Amino acid sequence: MNENRILRQLNEYLNYKHSLGFKLKHEETVLKCFAKYTLENDYDGPLTMDIVMKWTASGNQSDKTMGRKVEVIRPFSKYVAAFDHEAKSIYSLIYKNVHDRPVPYIYTEAETVQLMKQCQRLYSPDGIRARTIETVIGLLWSAGLRPSEPINLVISDVELERGILHVRKTKFSKERFVPLDSSVIRKLTAYKSWIEQMLGARSPIDAFFYTTGGKPLKVNSLAYAFQKVRPCIDAHPIGYPFVRLYDFRHTMACNTIRRWTEEGIDVNSNLHVLSTYLGHVKPEDTYWYLSATPGMMELCCSKYEDMFGGDYDEV
Repeated sequence: MNENRILRQLNEYLNYKHSLGFKLKHEETVLKCFAKYTLENDYDGPLTMDIVMKWTASGNQSDKTMGRKVEVIRPFSKYVAAFDHEAKSIYSLIYKNVHDRPVPYIYTEAETVQLMKQCQRLYSPDGIRARTIETVIGLLWSAGLRPSEPINLVISDVELERGILHVRKTKFSKERFVPLDSSVIRKLTAYKSWIEQMLGARSPIDAFFYTTGGKPLKVNSLAYAFQKVRPCIDAHPIGYPFVRLYDFRHTMACNTIRRWTEEGIDVNSNLHVLSTYLGHVKPEDTYWYLSATPGMMELCCSKYEDMFGGDYDEV
C-alpha cells in the first residue's frame, strides 16, 4: 500500500499549515512516522484513538515520549475530524507529566574539560572530527547555545574581530547576537585557521564546523560523537538515563544565576538579559532556572536565612 486515507489527509493538512506560514519541522516528522506506521500495517481506515494508541505504544518508549506523540497528533486529528465524519478528535491527558521538566544536570568545569579531552579518542582519521567535537563542546559550555545552533553557523556568522556570534537558524526563528568571552574567541580563531589549513580557504557562506573528510557537521553526527565520549565522566542525572548536550545550556544558565546570587546582583532585575542571551521566547522559560537545581535552592535558602535569621537546616 503506497497511500492510504490517513496519508492523503496528512498531506492536505501539511499543505494547509505550510500555506499559513507554519514550519512544523518536528511535528511533520512525527506525523509522517504515524502515517508510515499505518501504511506498514495495511491500515486504510479513519483516524481513531485505537490506531493512535497502537502506534504510540509500539516500541519501548517512556510515557513522556508517548504523550508528546499524542500531543502532535491532536491538532491533526481536529483538522481531519472536521472533514471526515468517521475520524475522531484525539483528547489529551492520556499520559501524565508530558511537560514535566527533568532536573538539569549541571556540568562542573572539570567534567567539561574531561569530555573535551576524551574527544581525542574518537575515531578521526584526519583529526577533524576530534578537533571539531572538542571545540563545539567548549562553545556549548561557554555560550549556552542549543545543540543545533553551532551546527547552523556559517563563516560569516562568526564575527571573531567583534567577538560575536550571529545565531540565525533558531528554535523559534528568533535571531540573536551572542557576545563571546575572549578565551572563546581565541579558541574559535585557532579552529578556523586550522580548518583552513586542512581544507583550504572557506567562503563566507560555508559551514563553520566540519567533520571527517571535510563534511559539514550535522546534528546527528554531534549527538553520536557525544554518546561516545560522555561515559568518561560517569554522570548520574536525575530523571533521565544519560547526560545530554542540552545540559550544557542548562549549566550556563544556572551558573550565571548562581554567580549573580553569590555576588548580590538582583537576579529578577537582570533576568531579561539572560533571557535575551539564551533566545528564550517566554521569560518564564528563564525563570525556571531560579529553582532548577538543589544547589540553587540551597543558595537561595542560605541567602534568605542571612537576611531574616534562622537556620535553613533546622527541623
